[in-house]
Amino acid sequence: MKWFPRKVNLKWILFFASLLVPVVVRSPFVLHVIILLGIYVVLTDALNFVTGFAGQLALGVAAFVTIGGYTGALLMLNNHWGFWMALLAGGVAGFISGLVLGVLSLRLRGDYLGMVTLGFSEIIRIVAINLVGVTRGPMGLPGIPRPQIFGYLFHGDVPYYYLLLALIIFTHVTIERMLFSRFGRACLAVRDDESAAAAMGVEAYQYKVLAFCISSAYAGLAGVFYASWTTLFSPDSFQLVDSIMISIMNTLGGIGSLLGTFPGAIVIGALPEIFRPFTTGAGVASLRLALVGLFMVIVLNIRPQGMASMSIDPVYISLEPIRRLFVREEEDVKENKEEMQ
Repeated sequence: MKWFPRKVNLKWILFFASLLVPVVVRSPFVLHVIILLGIYVVLTDALNFVTGFAGQLALGVAAFVTIGGYTGALLMLNNHWGFWMALLAGGVAGFISGLVLGVLSLRLRGDYLGMVTLGFSEIIRIVAINLVGVTRGPMGLPGIPRPQIFGYLFHGDVPYYYLLLALIIFTHVTIERMLFSRFGRACLAVRDDESAAAAMGVEAYQYKVLAFCISSAYAGLAGVFYASWTTLFSPDSFQLVDSIMISIMNTLGGIGSLLGTFPGAIVIGALPEIFRPFTTGAGVASLRLALVGLFMVIVLNIRPQGMASMSIDPVYISLEPIRRLFVREEEDVKENKEEMQ
């Protein structure tokens, strides 16, 4: 049994399980919700990069989703760009807008930076509403083209699910690789003690701005995906409340945790739909978010560090019980052979 592993990385289990989701899930509504949860995972991962690993309080992720979504949608509708080029352009637009905001505001710290990013999010939304000649205002941009790959036009939620899965893997793997690079170690040093990092020669301001730009680029990619998936993008697609919810997902999962973004985004995103059958009707519909808030209070009281805690170490699942089962079977076979001889 030397070939049988003693443990396996949890990420591999999650990956192979996620490949089977469209096979197991037959309800179009449930698959639609799962795709929405996947978008939250990407955005929570992006926010965790700047908040959990660079230590900057950013609360305006919806602004960069809106910028990326409108950039990709306008290029596809007006200039007839393909989805893949528009996706890249949305990421670049998010990066540039993050650079502008980062250069202007990242000398601020803590709550002040959070308020600036919240204000920026509202500014982008109001501009999108009033720039009717470009964005069509509150009516939004309908008829956004769907992706094509090797002549296959995306139709239905199943191909979008696998495209989103690729986007999640790209986001998570690139963030993990950056985190264990020189750049990532510098960001962690700035997060833990900016003065000590500066004493060691780390240019804290430059690293904070670059981390903010990268996080914004991921949000821009998610915006283009969302625009093509729904074929409609408007100023209300992502609002201030979405920025706050994504921040809550990050906190609940574990700020600074590589795997915490998954349970945080999935649990908080799914709870309103789980509670929906029990909170239908005009009298009790408002209890839905109250129940979500109660759940958050309970979890954070039990685990203040979040569900996955602040850990960047890989999580392994022991396969020793299964291995021992195979070892017993091999021993039984050997004993039977010996008895027969």
